[in-house]
Amino acid sequence: MNFEEVLLAKNILIVDDDLALNRSIKEVLLNNKFVNIISAYSIEEAISIYSKINIEFVILDIMLPDGEGFEFAKYIRREKQELPILFLTARDNPTDEIIGFDIGGDDYVTKPFIPKNLVYRILSLLRRSYRDELEVISIGDCLLNLRAATIEKNNECITLTSIELQILKKLIANKNYIVSIDSLCNTIWGEQYFGYEKSLIVHIRNIREKIEDNPSKPKHLLTARGLGYKFIL
Repeated sequence: MNFEEVLLAKNILIVDDDLALNRSIKEVLLNNKFVNIISAYSIEEAISIYSKINIEFVILDIMLPDGEGFEFAKYIRREKQELPILFLTARDNPTDEIIGFDIGGDDYVTKPFIPKNLVYRILSLLRRSYRDELEVISIGDCLLNLRAATIEKNNECITLTSIELQILKKLIANKNYIVSIDSLCNTIWGEQYFGYEKSLIVHIRNIREKIEDNPSKPKHLLTARGLGYKFIL
């Protein structure tokens, strides 16, 4: 699963009491490859859903049957400061927009709206809010988490050593290009790396054991004989 796929799989809550519009927004998102869309039609229902599901993005109307969407936004901000909130409303009063941003809204879109514009705004906010998840990388059937230094493979969580993590970061930063043995050793052990070349070979072998389906015939961590190593995603 690459970064865009991770974003498209986020749990998005649409809070709008207009049934037809709520359904329309959901269809727009589904048609643009979003996966997990949940609908609420009041503040009470939104709070109920929020308390049970890990909501990761909110599309919020202001005029709701049991109050103003501002109240739900305040509720969210008391619970989670970083959760992105996009106001989608017919109220185009500049004062309402200021209030929306003041209480923690991240964007303010007025109805009627252009569907593609809405999708781009949502993706932009998701990228900004979850940019740390760029450190989650799909490698074949594995999921590499650079932040946690783990690999998920065959429903098993495998831990990377500090040196293995440094090697992977260096290779991934230069993916599809050869990284010399000298460059890798210098990155890990500093300028006084002489004598560590054999240790590097051992660490490379251990990484292959963790990420490759067949470590003897690697598809991702390749050897460029006499030169170094190349990482293919």
